[in-house]
Amino acid sequence: MSQSVNRAIVIGHLGRDPELAARREGEGKIASFGVATSETWTDRASGERREKTQWHRVVSFNDHLSAVIERRCQKGTLVYVEGHLETRKWTHQQGQDRYVTEIIIDRFDGNLKVLANGRSTGDGRFDEERPSRSAAQRPVPAATSNAQEVDDEIPF
Repeated sequence: MSQSVNRAIVIGHLGRDPELAARREGEGKIASFGVATSETWTDRASGERREKTQWHRVVSFNDHLSAVIERRCQKGTLVYVEGHLETRKWTHQQGQDRYVTEIIIDRFDGNLKVLANGRSTGDGRFDEERPSRSAAQRPVPAATSNAQEVDDEIPF
């Protein structure tokens, strides 16, 4: 039997404020937004710093996450997105077929975490207006100076 996995994980910044739309069924909202991921490197030939940005279209069908996106996400927000890839096809007004591939945050198998909020300051950095409490911000217990005092129990 052949098995496959359709999973996408992206960490990046929102390129603009999320768009929210009411569901056809009446309850809940659908949120959609673009996430930019960047790769930087130094060109060997010229020594110049280069950057390549990829844009990822994200759609949330999860009512709870759409409410969180509406409250906490804006242009510049750093997010962790986990979902599956889906490609849609439609016919443009002039009769041309169009395609879009999106990361879908479904009701049951998707995940979104707001890592840092903020708007761009214009110099590539982001102001953190409402920072989330990520693992990097949590207090770390001090290490013991004597190796024999290490407790073998799992600390959580």
